[in-house]
Amino acid sequence: RDRLHEVLKVHGWRDREARTAQIRKTIADVGLAEHVLERRPTYLSGGEAQRVVIARALLLKPDILIADEPTTALDVTIQAQILRLIAEIQARRNLAVLFVSHDLAVVADIADRILVMQDGRVVERGTPATLFRDPQHPYTRKLLAASRRGHKNAPPPPQQEALIQVEGLRTWFSEPGGRTVKAVDDVSLTLYRNEILGVVGESGSGKSTLGRSILQLIKPTAGSVRLRGTELTGLGERQLRPLRRHLQMIFQDPYASLNPRMSVFDALAEPLRYHRLAGRREVTALVLALMDDVGLPRSAIRKYPHEFSGGQRQRIAIGRAIATRPEVVIADEPVSALDVTIQAQILDLILALVARHNLSLVFISHDLSVVRYLCDRVLVLHHGKLVESGTTEALWQAPQDAYTRELLAAAPLLD
Repeated sequence: RDRLHEVLKVHGWRDREARTAQIRKTIADVGLAEHVLERRPTYLSGGEAQRVVIARALLLKPDILIADEPTTALDVTIQAQILRLIAEIQARRNLAVLFVSHDLAVVADIADRILVMQDGRVVERGTPATLFRDPQHPYTRKLLAASRRGHKNAPPPPQQEALIQVEGLRTWFSEPGGRTVKAVDDVSLTLYRNEILGVVGESGSGKSTLGRSILQLIKPTAGSVRLRGTELTGLGERQLRPLRRHLQMIFQDPYASLNPRMSVFDALAEPLRYHRLAGRREVTALVLALMDDVGLPRSAIRKYPHEFSGGQRQRIAIGRAIATRPEVVIADEPVSALDVTIQAQILDLILALVARHNLSLVFISHDLSVVRYLCDRVLVLHHGKLVESGTTEALWQAPQDAYTRELLAAAPLLD
């Protein structure tokens, strides 16, 4: 409520009753109930928070709405709702909308005309139908090629050696007022050697909590997690330490996951030193090998995170994750913050590293096209429960659960 009042006060609305009436009208316009006004932003879902941001932009009845990546961090069902909302408001209020996005499927779904920019210049323009059917500029063709991923070409690896076995996993949290949040509720899964296992579901489905619970970064409430038969749940940090080198994680935000005070060398050397995998003489050679592995120039070894692009930072984060030569890596939305061409590079890097180092990967994502391109099998989570699982293409072609069908139907298609 205070944030919305602030916008109107800054623009000269002195009468509180007039401000309140305008806020109520606008909140209703974006499909929110009035009780949302009493909640803090941290208690809003991703979709609710984005609707509040849209309401702030609409309070002053603008003629032009600039939407800068408004759906990037949202899952496909919420993304579809927000796109539909923007289109409805645009028609209802006779607005002009400038929609900025790196997701070409979303742009194709909402735009009347498209401008393609490269290095600060417009290199091509046209309607979605003409531009996507017959792109003229090489950069547009490159963007389209990176966006049209399709399915994974390689056959799934044989399910011979089970690395991670999860049985009846529950991770519950208590909120103020006594409410229990069942973030992960009775989930069982198996991850096999050299397999990429996708985990999908909307925001709040329990994807990230599942990944962190497997790694014991969050202590599960109940259930079992075994690494090659060794039970992890219930172990103290001292007992887990020798096992952690075999279980690593890639986080979503490459800007937040790297220490800004550490050079690339220090960031890559830290896990080697922590797990005592390299002495002073060997560490430089191992760090240089990691730079080669993730496609970064050796000359950048003494640079700091702020000197790199988002894609390069994610390569550094991947290098940290594979430094200990782990058997299992959990990647939590590792490409969601990247544009499509950099996404394609990082996905191909992940595929290459899985093959080269015989890795097994749990890949958490809300981007279904990425999951289809990368993963051998997929788990679908909904409200903390596992509602469907199967090989990727079988699940895409014939989803059995209604929620899975809803997810696939909500995903925008470039074609």
